[in-house]
Amino acid sequence: MKSIAVVSKVLNGKLVRNKGMIANAVKHFEGKNVEVIIKMKTKYRSSPQNAYYFGVIIPIAVNAIYNEWGEIWSKEKTHDFFKNRFLFDERVNEQTAEIIQTPKSTTDNSTIEQEEFHVKCVEFLREWFNVEVPLPNENIKID
Repeated sequence: MKSIAVVSKVLNGKLVRNKGMIANAVKHFEGKNVEVIIKMKTKYRSSPQNAYYFGVIIPIAVNAIYNEWGEIWSKEKTHDFFKNRFLFDERVNEQTAEIIQTPKSTTDNSTIEQEEFHVKCVEFLREWFNVEVPLPNENIKID
């Protein structure tokens, strides 16, 4: 067994939820060295956010790229373009001060990070192609 994730809650400096599951998980690693990491539980991007991105933002981008640049891009290429442009971590070489960008995946985004990513994609489409992307659940008429 490589790892076990158990969600709990801290009140008055103590874990108060799923204590039995935590104790049982610890038993699985008897005699082994373990690493304990405590972090805030985050919500990862939601299915509706994913559906909006791939069902609205990406198709509008594919269409805008074709209309403006005359190039046919797949949904995958368009998604890769947005990830490379807006979804990365920056690392600094302490000796040279050189900065490199390391790619991230939307699957690792929290709901807030995914929304920020959407905003950047929508702003790019507005600035570069003068295209407005409807908000989720916004009714629009496409001519």
